[in-house]
Amino acid sequence: MNRLMMSAVAIALLAAAVPTVAEERAPTATGLRLFERERQDAQALQARQRAQYPLYFRRAYERFPEIPRGVLEAIALVETNWVHVEPDAHGNAGHHHMPASYGVMGLYRGGGFDNQVADGAALLGVGETLVLRDPETNILAAAALLARAMQRDGTRTSRDAGVEAVSGALARYAGYGRGDGNIEGFARQSFAYEVLQTLSRGADGNGIRVPKLPIEMQQAFPAERLRLLSAPALKLDHARDAVSADDDAVARPPAVQGTARTPDAAIQALDFGEALWNPAHGSNYSTANNTRSAVIMHTIEGSYAGGISWFRNPSSNVSAHYVIRRSDGQITQMVREHHQAWHAAYHNHYTIGIEHDGRAGDAGNWTAAMVNASARLVRSICARQPVNCASAWRGPGYDYWNVVPDSVRIKGHGMLTSNQNRYDPGRYFPWASFYTLINNGAPPPPAATPTYWVDTFANAPGFPSSTSTTQSGTLNTGRHYVYCKTWGREIRSGASFNRWWLKTDLDVGPANQFVSAYYLSRWGNDEARDNDGYDLPRCEVLPHGEIGRKYYAMGGVRSHLGVPEFAEAAAQLGGRYQQFRNGMILWHSRTGAYAVNGKILEHYRATNSETRWGFALMDELDAAPSPVSGQRGKYQYFENGLFLWTPATGAHAVHGAILAHFETNGREAALGYPKTDEQAHGSTGRKQQFERRTLYWTPERGVWAE
Repeated sequence: MNRLMMSAVAIALLAAAVPTVAEERAPTATGLRLFERERQDAQALQARQRAQYPLYFRRAYERFPEIPRGVLEAIALVETNWVHVEPDAHGNAGHHHMPASYGVMGLYRGGGFDNQVADGAALLGVGETLVLRDPETNILAAAALLARAMQRDGTRTSRDAGVEAVSGALARYAGYGRGDGNIEGFARQSFAYEVLQTLSRGADGNGIRVPKLPIEMQQAFPAERLRLLSAPALKLDHARDAVSADDDAVARPPAVQGTARTPDAAIQALDFGEALWNPAHGSNYSTANNTRSAVIMHTIEGSYAGGISWFRNPSSNVSAHYVIRRSDGQITQMVREHHQAWHAAYHNHYTIGIEHDGRAGDAGNWTAAMVNASARLVRSICARQPVNCASAWRGPGYDYWNVVPDSVRIKGHGMLTSNQNRYDPGRYFPWASFYTLINNGAPPPPAATPTYWVDTFANAPGFPSSTSTTQSGTLNTGRHYVYCKTWGREIRSGASFNRWWLKTDLDVGPANQFVSAYYLSRWGNDEARDNDGYDLPRCEVLPHGEIGRKYYAMGGVRSHLGVPEFAEAAAQLGGRYQQFRNGMILWHSRTGAYAVNGKILEHYRATNSETRWGFALMDELDAAPSPVSGQRGKYQYFENGLFLWTPATGAHAVHGAILAHFETNGREAALGYPKTDEQAHGSTGRKQQFERRTLYWTPERGVWAE
């Protein structure tokens, strides 16, 4: 997705291992303070970047005096939250839920909406690049477009009055394409309504200054249209292209799954009574059944009204179930929950998608109104659908794609498999406090130690311990569950013997007793596996806490890690780790728990582990095919670098300025995989060889490729 100017700073902070929010499931007070400090630092940077914007707005009003003062500032707040959105230099926009917009004013550049960048540049007589890159020119281009809309609309205002008269010109300015139907017109008027609503409230904080003006909404919109714009719910009849208020929709219960349904054009019942009903175009979602077992959080990467208009566009081929407005938390439902919105690639068939107004890279995007509205909606979904609010993500947000376990059922778009180049809702979404909101303050459930099924060929005597000789009860013949195994006294009968003991609950006698694995019907001497052939874990090294939660979410002994070999232990630099047969899990309060294994683990250990690279930020994932060998390798981010591996190149780490260049120039898909670690170049420089290029760095020149 398009990165904001401050995103580069966030990436630099990550590369420098500045602590993020605390661990996945139980963030500490220290972690929350670090998250809040980072968010405040990012907002302070935004405020500094906005310092010149009031001057630019004044100059725009001087050049276009017909525009009432305050309108441009309000548009900028609605569209971008006063953040100068820059083009992605490498075309990796990633998030395509609506056409990209640019600059302080969020001007569109085609892609299904108007090409405001080209039109504004033509009106000013400048190049498009200047409109895209320069904040003042971007503001002037928006002013020129609005002045043109006012002229075409016949708007007459003085410089400091008559703001209500601009509503028609604002709707024309919105840039939502050429459709002029009643429903498309409603989206444009929603934009005008939000701009005037912003002016009526004003804003003053973090460098944003929007004057508070008395707005007479009844003068800005016809009475019936104003009633629709402020109605608690709406009906949109596409057959007649009609919009009408539905004032009793909130009180009406939602439709019951499985009952007879009329076509969407006539549906009146809502899944969430607080929402407006404004359906996406029928070509942008599927009426196939959605099993509704998870919720995915997005940012629209644009404005609320723009997102609604885009999902109504028949050529967009995207949609979401809900869209939420930043300014006041208004919620619009666009796809019924039992239908499949197109928002998350291969995950559409079981997920409910929620789009949030604004942009993932904006530290100031998450207003209390929007977060609280989102929490009310998710709580309602958990109460009505097979979604568990206690399964929500509670760890850090990310400004890169970071897959989390499937057991997490409420999470971000950028936490899903097959959704590369996404990272919404971003680094600054308040996952920890959101978890508390949707669970009414309840803590996450403890990690449950799994049980394993075994068959016994005879009644087995039970004992309080693996060394005890005083029988405590009996486990009857048949199939039973056990918790773990431990080494103890030998039980022998002829050639059959076993020194493993299984912890279980007895049929006759107390719980948490031990029986000899000698009585297992499937395995040989000194073996103790479950019925599927997986080794049982030893009681002494059972994973617990966050490492245990991660391990069991991965599948426990059935995961690629296999059985635990040693108990959890202290890592360097304040973290924890546990060794398993085929890898390990690393945990730190600022990163959470992630598995490291295979050749990446070998190289990590060979190059000083966490003391050099910090802790893992994600699990290992498939990387792109090599442009040289065609091999698809693996990659894994750590706090201080990126590890990549293929059979042809081995595992190597990339970090620092060379990593930044590698990431912004196509990564392994373009440059190939690293063939070496970073090496000295000259007296002060560094170099690293990749399959297709060698990257060099010096303090004087920076990074270049040869």
